[in-house]
Amino acid sequence: MERWCVQVMNEEVMNLFSNNMTQKLGKKIDLKWDIDRKGVVCGWCKLSDPEDIYLVAELVADLGGRVMTISPLNKPVNDKPSHVVINYHFYFGGINCTVCITLKDSDKTVKSITPVLKSADWHEREMQELYNVKPQGHPNSKRLFLDENIHMTDRTMIPLSEALNGASTNTLWEKIMKSDRKEAHNGEL
Repeated sequence: MERWCVQVMNEEVMNLFSNNMTQKLGKKIDLKWDIDRKGVVCGWCKLSDPEDIYLVAELVADLGGRVMTISPLNKPVNDKPSHVVINYHFYFGGINCTVCITLKDSDKTVKSITPVLKSADWHEREMQELYNVKPQGHPNSKRLFLDENIHMTDRTMIPLSEALNGASTNTLWEKIMKSDRKEAHNGEL
């Protein structure tokens, strides 16, 4: 397919998604599109209300899309977990779009998108297990990796995303040395 034809198709999908987001959410959204020199399209969206992720999942499903991955990240304040930022990476109509939500400080729950997009299943279960974020309404909330006898707290595990963030510095080693391994058996899931 000719490059200009692909570009026209991408622009149609971008416009359709943007218009549907604005229409479905009923408000202006923070959505930006980047197209690299090879024509790869990436969208970046930040939602002000975490509940809106379910509506976005419905739009992605309507476009025949899927979840590529979900990337949560604990955002610490003064070396204590404060809030969780979750990036949902979607693929639809030949383009990628990352949609970001921030959970409120005390809230560790998010509406599950697995009922709409089955491709979110393992990602949400992993998020529950490693980040202690509960996807409400998930059809199968059984653990994927860890034994049921391990009780999670915010400091029980060091998720891969955090490990890679500090991989080339002392950050990871310092976090490991500060963690209290006894904590892993005292918290609750």
